[in-house]
Amino acid sequence: MDKKRMKALKKLYKYANSHYDPDRSISLYNTDILEPSERELLEHYKWEANKIELLTHDELNRKLISLQSIEAFSWGSITGVFIAGVGGSFPAGISSLMNYKQMIYMQEHPYEQAERFVCCKYCGFSKDQYEHLTYIRYAIHLGNAYDSTVGAYAHLTELAELTEHGPIVPTAEDIQKFTQLLHFIDEAQDDETPGKLEKRLTAAKLLKGTPGMRRSILKSLASVGVLPNTVLPLTPDSWTNMEDILNGELQLSNTKGRSDMEMPWAGWKGELGVDWDKARQLFGEYISG
Repeated sequence: MDKKRMKALKKLYKYANSHYDPDRSISLYNTDILEPSERELLEHYKWEANKIELLTHDELNRKLISLQSIEAFSWGSITGVFIAGVGGSFPAGISSLMNYKQMIYMQEHPYEQAERFVCCKYCGFSKDQYEHLTYIRYAIHLGNAYDSTVGAYAHLTELAELTEHGPIVPTAEDIQKFTQLLHFIDEAQDDETPGKLEKRLTAAKLLKGTPGMRRSILKSLASVGVLPNTVLPLTPDSWTNMEDILNGELQLSNTKGRSDMEMPWAGWKGELGVDWDKARQLFGEYISG
């Protein structure tokens, strides 16, 4: 997304510019704050300031299943989009890896609540409610990964539209940064924790962006097993029920009392490094070593 559009969206989606819709339990944003040229810019790109949808468990499942037939989507194309996210040429790509996995393994299933959590044991969906799709997309364009079926729907529907104009391809610099990141992680001391790696990565100034962006990258790599965890094996080749992942958090000491440290990233430790077999499986055309 170009700088002019992002500047307009940052102005539009400021908290101070929101008002609460009690009927739908959601915040809405007023376009009056924008200059006429900014409104015209967003209209040109068909950006709807308040795109709201009521999403139910079963309907959302069907929407994700329908995305499985998009020819432009494959592990090959999505890994390229993700690398463009890591390198910074397309920050929204950071969410693509985990969202694609959520989409391709979606299947029709009834809502069955997890034993210890208020969500569907299979997909993690919590409750039927209105969702602000364009705000979610804005947050994803800032480089935040949305690890939910709602996030997958919001992101991948937009990504499908974007790729109609051609594939999103990582630059040479994106690929270099991504390869450097994998080796940087693999150099961790055996006792390094996720938190310590995040701090080391920030200090190294290897990647642009915020700490939240860097954590989103690490969470995404953990979701497909490129960064292994100590609790349960994850792979791009199969689905793991969300209940099993959430139960895994109960076995870890670094998730207690914290909402910012979640499985599977929370289960990584330095001695696990990088699973190079999975890294080559997914990113083999981009990396070496």
